[in-house]
Amino acid sequence: MQAYQQLEERFEQIMTLKQIDALLDWDRSTFMPEEGVNQRAKQVEVLNVKIHEMQTDPQIGEWLAKVDVKNLDPWQAANVRVMRWLYNHATAVPAHLVAQKMNQETRTEMIWRKARAESDFKQVADELSRLLDIVREHAAAKSKKLNLPLYDALMDAYAPGMSVADVDEAFDDVAAFMPGFLDDVLAAQKEALPLEGPFDIQKQQQLCQQVAQMLGFDPAWGRLDISVHPFSSGHGHDVRITTRYREDDFADSLQGVAHEAGHGLYDRYTPATWHHQPVGASQNMGMAIHESQSLSLDMQLGRSREYWQYLAPHVQKTFGGSGAAWTAENIYRNVTRVSRSFIRVEADEVTYPAHVILRYRLEKAMVEGKLEVRDLPEAWRAEMEKLIGIAPPDDRRGCLQDIHWYMGAFGYFPSYALGAFIAAQFAHKMKQDVPDVMQQVAKGNIAVFTGWLRDNVQEKGCLYTPPELIQAVTGEKMSTRFFKQHVTERYLAAA
Repeated sequence: MQAYQQLEERFEQIMTLKQIDALLDWDRSTFMPEEGVNQRAKQVEVLNVKIHEMQTDPQIGEWLAKVDVKNLDPWQAANVRVMRWLYNHATAVPAHLVAQKMNQETRTEMIWRKARAESDFKQVADELSRLLDIVREHAAAKSKKLNLPLYDALMDAYAPGMSVADVDEAFDDVAAFMPGFLDDVLAAQKEALPLEGPFDIQKQQQLCQQVAQMLGFDPAWGRLDISVHPFSSGHGHDVRITTRYREDDFADSLQGVAHEAGHGLYDRYTPATWHHQPVGASQNMGMAIHESQSLSLDMQLGRSREYWQYLAPHVQKTFGGSGAAWTAENIYRNVTRVSRSFIRVEADEVTYPAHVILRYRLEKAMVEGKLEVRDLPEAWRAEMEKLIGIAPPDDRRGCLQDIHWYMGAFGYFPSYALGAFIAAQFAHKMKQDVPDVMQQVAKGNIAVFTGWLRDNVQEKGCLYTPPELIQAVTGEKMSTRFFKQHVTERYLAAA
C-alpha cells in the first residue's frame, strides 16, 4: 500500500494545481483586466511547467510499477488506472517537442485570427503545415508509448478507451443516414412564427440565473457569468459556467446555460471523497462522456416539447410576450428548427453530428498523411456538400471557422458527436427506468431528469472507462441507433 499512498499524495498536489490553473483561465475569460494578459501568461506558464514536472517525475513511474492493484478496492484500482493514463500521455512526448508544439500553436493561432477575419486560408496554410508536422511527431511518440495507431493515440487523450474503428463504424452509419433523413425533416417541419427582439440583456441575465437554478445549478457552489464563448470550469464545491447574450435571440443564452450546466453538474457531483484524485475528476473520463452530460441538458432536455411547456410562461413573463408567437409550441418550433447551415456552433441538433464527422474525416486524413494542408479548403467543401448538401462560399465559413486545428487540438472533434450519441443512449435508458420523466419535466420537476444523470453517470466519477460506463448504465455498448431513433421521433414522428 505504500506505493499507492505515495501516488495519492503526489496526485493530490497535481490535481490541486490543475484546479488553480482552471481558475486562472476562468478569470482570464471573464473578469481579468485587459492589461493583465502578459502577467497572467507568465503565471500560467510557470504553473504549467510545474505541473508537467510533477506529472512526468520518474518516481511516479516507479510507484506505478510497484503498486499491486489486487490489494486495492475498486475506487483505488480505478484511481491507479487513471494515474497511469495521465502519466503515459504526459511522458510520451519529449519535453523539447512539447515546447516546440506550444510555440508553433501560439504563432499559428495568432495568424489564424487574421486569416479568419479576412477569410483567406492561404495566409495561415504554411503555419498550419508546420504545426501539423509537429502534431504528427507527437502522434508518433504517443503511438509508440501507448501502442496505438497514430490517430488513435491522439484521440485517446479526449476519448479514452474508444478506438478509431468504433468511431468509423458510428460515423459511417450516421453519415449514410443523414442526407435522406435531413431531406425528410426539412420537408416535414412546420413553420414557426418569428420571436422578434430586441431582448433586453439584463432581463436575459435574470432569466438565465433562474433557469440555471431550475436545472439544479446552485449559487451556493456555482457561478454563472458572461464570456465570448460559453464554457465550464471548476470542480467539487466551486464550479463556474458562462454563457453569452444576443439582443436578437434570447434562446441562444438559455441553450448556452443548459449546455454548460450539464458540464457543471458533472464537475459538481463526482464523489466528494475523490475530488482531489484523478478518479474523481470528471475531465479524466474524456470529453465524449462530458459532452454527453452537456448535450443531455442542451438537446435531450432543453429542446424537448415538455421543457418548453414548463419554461414558456417564465419566458413570456420576462419579456412581456403574448400572442401566437409566444406560445410554448411556437417557441419549441423555433428552438428545434432544422436547416442546412455552414457554422458548427450554430448548427441544429439534427445536422450537428454531420459537421463533426466532416472535421473528423479531414483531420484524420491530415494526421495520416492522406490529405495535404493546401488541399483542405476544397476537401472541406466536397465533404460538406456530401454530408449536408451545401458548400461554404468562403474560407471563413469553411475550414477557418474553428480554432481547434490552429491550436493543435487534433483528435478532439470526435468527442462532440460521440457525446450526442451517448446522450441519446442514456436518455433512452432513463425513459425506461422512469417512464414519466418527461411528464415530470413539463410540471417543472426537472430534478427527476438531472437526478438520473447524477445517480447513474456523474457519481461514478472515473470508476469505469467510458466504454465500460456506457455498458454498465445502458446494458450494451455505444450504438448510434438511439440517436437515430431520437431524432426520428422528435423531428418526424411528432412533426
